[in-house]
Amino acid sequence: MKYLLIGGCGFIGQALTKSLLLDNHDVVVIDNLSTSPPQKPHMRYVRIVAESAQQCAELNTLVQWADVVYFLAGSVGVARVTSEPFDTMVNNLELATAVIGACQMHNKYVVFFSTSEVYHDGPYTESDEAHMPTNSPRWGYASAKLTTEFLIRSADIPYKIVRLFNVTGPGQLGTHGMVLPRFIQAAKNNQPLFVNGSGEQIRSFMHVEDACSMIRSIEQIPTSDTFNIGSPLVENTISIINLAKLVVNMTHSASDIVCCDSTALYGVDCQDINNRRPNMTKTMNAIQHISMYTLRNIIDDMVNYD
Repeated sequence: MKYLLIGGCGFIGQALTKSLLLDNHDVVVIDNLSTSPPQKPHMRYVRIVAESAQQCAELNTLVQWADVVYFLAGSVGVARVTSEPFDTMVNNLELATAVIGACQMHNKYVVFFSTSEVYHDGPYTESDEAHMPTNSPRWGYASAKLTTEFLIRSADIPYKIVRLFNVTGPGQLGTHGMVLPRFIQAAKNNQPLFVNGSGEQIRSFMHVEDACSMIRSIEQIPTSDTFNIGSPLVENTISIINLAKLVVNMTHSASDIVCCDSTALYGVDCQDINNRRPNMTKTMNAIQHISMYTLRNIIDDMVNYD
């Protein structure tokens, strides 16, 4: 099959590309490379169009070529979203209009990578109403993702919408606020681990390889639908303060753990989500999936990654 990955040079995109290549699929990537981690060796075997999708002259041609369009592109990361709220909204909405417009023109199957932030503090089942605050630019990212979900449904094309919960793993950068790579990098350098607020916020972490396996299984479901993508493992759910302690312990680090407000951490005042753990009932009933990585496995994999 032929796959077009829009945003395919990002952290998750590169992992998906590897999975697709191993199954002998043809892959083309569109990515402006603005926030991409270093390209892994397997990326040399795909064609990369180094442009933003909304400015790519080949977008319609490549969408028409593809059997499946994976739409991963967009501004991401708490640090970036909170410091550049206007640019984040404009970029993500322009991307959505261009990509979904091209998919509608050619009636193409799209897999859209949304976010668990559309739920805010939950509950986290796919049929629940979205409730987002309107008093902080932080939530513009989630609102743009939710708007894209509506755009996809209104386009009357085959689709899957996947809402991701803290997908992480080796090669992910902490530059834009991703918490686990940020903690691991600091701990390896014996530098302080900065925790937003009290650190009692709950998160559930999933290895990127487990996420790719789950996403590719969901892709095979014949009907259009929305699914949570997160770890079904209870042991992968943890508070941020305990995550920091675990990273320090597992890396044998001399780092201190410092609780601070979001202004000190990100440079701007921003709200947070207190409880972000996925309800995986619908997903696990729809596919056969066994997660291979516990949180400790994930941390080991990231610590030992070169």
